[in-house]
Amino acid sequence: MDRRKVIVAGLGVFAAELIIGVWYPVPVYIACLASMLILLGAAATLGFRRNRRPWAMFLVDERDRSFRTPMYANGLLFGLAVLQLVGFCLVGIHETWAGIVAGLFLGGMLAAMWRAMWRGAGVTLRPSGIEAGKLAGALIIPWEALAVESPVRGDNPSLLKLPYARPELVTMTGWTPMRDEVVFEDGDPDLVARAIATYAAEPDRRHAIGTLAELERLQAGIPAQRRGRRRKLVEPAPTRTTVRRVIVGLVLLASSGAVAAVTDSMDGRQGWLDWLTGFVGWIGGGQLYLALAGWRAARRARSDAAQAA
Repeated sequence: MDRRKVIVAGLGVFAAELIIGVWYPVPVYIACLASMLILLGAAATLGFRRNRRPWAMFLVDERDRSFRTPMYANGLLFGLAVLQLVGFCLVGIHETWAGIVAGLFLGGMLAAMWRAMWRGAGVTLRPSGIEAGKLAGALIIPWEALAVESPVRGDNPSLLKLPYARPELVTMTGWTPMRDEVVFEDGDPDLVARAIATYAAEPDRRHAIGTLAELERLQAGIPAQRRGRRRKLVEPAPTRTTVRRVIVGLVLLASSGAVAAVTDSMDGRQGWLDWLTGFVGWIGGGQLYLALAGWRAARRARSDAAQAA
């Protein structure tokens, strides 16, 4: 996927929505809300499919002499969803201060994650050190800056905390407040931690970074296929919890749609009420997402229990 073409297309659609919204605000903000939900659903589905059984691998760039963690379009889709939410605020509820403030806030949020949308978030290992791309900047970490201890897994499955021996050697570009953490969109965290600890402790192996032979050495003992360990992004939910979430989500979505239809037929636009219905619809969509995620987690837990028995 060419991220740049997708971003340019997304910006073009956003600009068209703002222009058309001057004359036809109702169809535009409904389209923005629908597009946002579709993009969020696609991002969540893609994240589940890629992160449930991560590949124990790096992408090898022999010309650049580097190992890179794989990247996918989850962050890009989420950024485009935020862009559609900005359009919803500016077109649908622009009459109120709340809509303007929300649009500006989301625009700032989008600017903060612009680098990740454009280039992705990931870890690149080179003979000279590590380049860790993050949301709004990147860390440049020479191998000499690291301690010999292995990185520590964070709360996020795709986050590692690095032990520094000489933190003053670390430089950064953009805005990177957490200088001891690296994140990556895809890839097995155990392999990434193993690679970083290996090259921090064994300088004589750094020159081989970016070769297939060195990747095979790193993968020794780790199967190349997707691993059996699964990540619990959402806790398994019992059937009654799933049913409750579905009912609450559908009721909230239906209520927000009905109130929006009523306010659109009124002579005076009720801007604050439009903002409220949009927020209620957002909560309803979140309940449906939790229902699906919890149900899938429970099904996987039952499958694991059956296999263990």
